[in-house]
Amino acid sequence: MKNQNLVLFNKGDYKIISNDFMTEGHMALSDLTKVQEKYNKPDTDTFINELRDSIAGYTLGFDLVNIEKHGLDCKNKRKNIFLEVKSASFSSSLWSATFNDTTYEKAEAFKDKKVYLALAIWKNASELLFIIYGQNERIGEFLEEKVKWFKEGNTVRSSQSISASKLINEYNFKILAVNKTKSEVLNILKLKSRAFNKLSLSDIQDLTEFKGLY
Repeated sequence: MKNQNLVLFNKGDYKIISNDFMTEGHMALSDLTKVQEKYNKPDTDTFINELRDSIAGYTLGFDLVNIEKHGLDCKNKRKNIFLEVKSASFSSSLWSATFNDTTYEKAEAFKDKKVYLALAIWKNASELLFIIYGQNERIGEFLEEKVKWFKEGNTVRSSQSISASKLINEYNFKILAVNKTKSEVLNILKLKSRAFNKLSLSDIQDLTEFKGLY
């Protein structure tokens, strides 16, 4: 018997499909397609991830990006350090670094001083507002515990998340303003959550102050 009273049927906010939206959106995607074809990046999700990883990594001083699915996202060849890049949308209710299908090997890597983590906050598709970045071996310990929990037969999601507030307040990550001023970034953070209320301008760098990860 079909159930006509499922809660799912009452979810969502349905609007009339807009011809203008489709036309303008298709034009934008056509321009994107030209870049994909030029650089032989046919998978759109992979293309966008690689582009964002490249922008965030380059901003933090990395010169190599990983074009394969496995491994860390960026590398600085001269210093032999690595970067894992996570992205979050400015409009999301919660900013967090999400790890998918973590292994013991990956957890161990985040205990190593060669590995950094960055959480890039993006407005719309292309505007990088700021980056929360740093290094803390407790991230590796956190991931290791999640893997152990799963291996012991407990039912957990395959992804693990660390909030932006935890990265800053507990793991001592730094904040780099990119396409916003330090004051604008501070205001964005404080409007986002009371967890950022103790931050001040001295906790944020801009590109003129950023001297690299060391």
